Amino acid sequence: MKKYLQEIRHLLGSEIYKLPKLIFLFLGVTLLDLVGLGLIGPYMAVVFDPQSLDGKLGEIVSSVGLPSDEKSLVIIVGVTICIVFILKALSSMWINYRIIAFSIQQQVRLRLYLMRAYQSLPYTEYLRRNSSEYIHGMQVLSGEFSSGALIPILRTISDGMVAIAILCLLAWTNGPVLILLATMLIGLVIGYDKIFRRRLGSFGEQINNSNTRMFQGIHEGIEGMKEIRILGKEAYFYNMVRSETKKIAHISSIYQIISMAPRHILEVLFVCFFVALVTITLLLGDGMQTLLSTVGIFGVAALRLIPSVNMLFANLIQLRHGRNSVSRLYNDLIEIEKLGLTPTDTITNKTDNTFESLKVSNVSFSYPKMKSESIKQVSFYIKKGESVGLMGPSGSGKTTLVDILLGLLEPSAGAIKYNGSDLGKRMQAWRSQVAYLPQQVFIMDNTLRCNVALGVEENDIDDTRVNESLRQAFLPEVVEQLPEGLDTVLGERGVRLSGGQRQRVALARAFYHGRNVLVMDEATSALDNETEHEIVEEIRKLHGVKTLIVIAHRLTTLKYCDRIFKLENGEIIEQGDYESIIGKEVH
Repeated sequence: MKKYLQEIRHLLGSEIYKLPKLIFLFLGVTLLDLVGLGLIGPYMAVVFDPQSLDGKLGEIVSSVGLPSDEKSLVIIVGVTICIVFILKALSSMWINYRIIAFSIQQQVRLRLYLMRAYQSLPYTEYLRRNSSEYIHGMQVLSGEFSSGALIPILRTISDGMVAIAILCLLAWTNGPVLILLATMLIGLVIGYDKIFRRRLGSFGEQINNSNTRMFQGIHEGIEGMKEIRILGKEAYFYNMVRSETKKIAHISSIYQIISMAPRHILEVLFVCFFVALVTITLLLGDGMQTLLSTVGIFGVAALRLIPSVNMLFANLIQLRHGRNSVSRLYNDLIEIEKLGLTPTDTITNKTDNTFESLKVSNVSFSYPKMKSESIKQVSFYIKKGESVGLMGPSGSGKTTLVDILLGLLEPSAGAIKYNGSDLGKRMQAWRSQVAYLPQQVFIMDNTLRCNVALGVEENDIDDTRVNESLRQAFLPEVVEQLPEGLDTVLGERGVRLSGGQRQRVALARAFYHGRNVLVMDEATSALDNETEHEIVEEIRKLHGVKTLIVIAHRLTTLKYCDRIFKLENGEIIEQGDYESIIGKEVH
């Protein structure tokens, strides 16, 4: 539990300093509880034993200026009790609102933190995990931290303060009776926690594991629908989701039963307590007047204690259940902090007006835990307006080299200079000059307009630039065929467009954002011959205007490149112009 609380403290960060204000509010509600319960005893005494006003109680009534006649006193005290309990009820609801609001704010803060951190992860770190784990972390774990840890802890403090105050009042009223009640309650709490502690912690871990697998099955089963359906393997992903969903449902059912049990056990316990109280009083020969007063105050206290103790049980169960979620979230944040990513990181858009050159000197790279190098001592120079081609068989290192140039991977040796400066120090400026056109284009489930102007708020999109970009990418005819033109929603991953059209949307995107360097990673491989010819012609027109780095599957795409580098096993084995390199390939 100590480690658990330390993890929660770490996840809260500076937000923990807001807790004293909440605890101060808890104290106010506790005082109202005490006042309300404190008035119950005298009220019961006056109603059932008017002669009690002749003693010490009468002196107290006179000292506070209350009327001494029985009827007036009963009415005034009764109304006061009602007002106090109304105020207490309203305060309790407000306190619960503050608890929930604070906890939800932490959930929002953590989700934004994780989103920012995941976006900033080194590419090699990002590749280590399945994307479903990132989604699970932001969507589920942050929610579990809020609902399964923070809210239970704050409610435990709030209800715990009330329970302690009530028990102190009961101790002052009748110590021996309180000892009986406390013994029964403590025995129940210890026994319940001992029986279910490990099982509840295990439930949390099992549900998180199943949730991750379920998200993975859903994500992969939907994303790969076409290939899966052709292969007839829908059952594999369906069974994965079904199996994990059943596990979650089974564990959740048991968890709900365990959560519900304390309320029923407490009802039995308090009934047994009052039966025992009456029996002990009769056996000791005490008067019924004493019993009635004691039962009155303990009865009202029990009405208040039952929900508090029940909530304490529920909070304890939630805390045990949420243990694994908090640990996972904590470990995730520790890893993020080790990488130097903090919540204060901001996304910057440092730009350069021009691109002059990119110099690669003896660059090598190897993926983590791989014995051989993927890139070996690669050197070349690109200047403004040049078109450079990269070719080679699958696995030759073309895409890895481009990922290094884009700053996604950091070289293990060598250096890269952008406009004469170290690339690592000017990464944002370099990326502001680059557009990446992959084989599988990223298309949002949004309008064509928003996809071309990716990252620009809809109200700020320049339609003139959008139309010009689409013209340059040979898309005007396609736009005319779309039912709502620029306002046509393209669907998830651009399902309303063909593969070639999605490629041209990416090209239009690069034109819209005015990028000076275009990196085309097998960008024409999904196009038909006619469309590829149009794109190659556009490359020709861009020659000298834009700087192009072209990875080509189709050798004709490299036709207008100034220089072509041929890679094999991560090394440049040959370089030259189109005729000197491609001519050999053709012959």
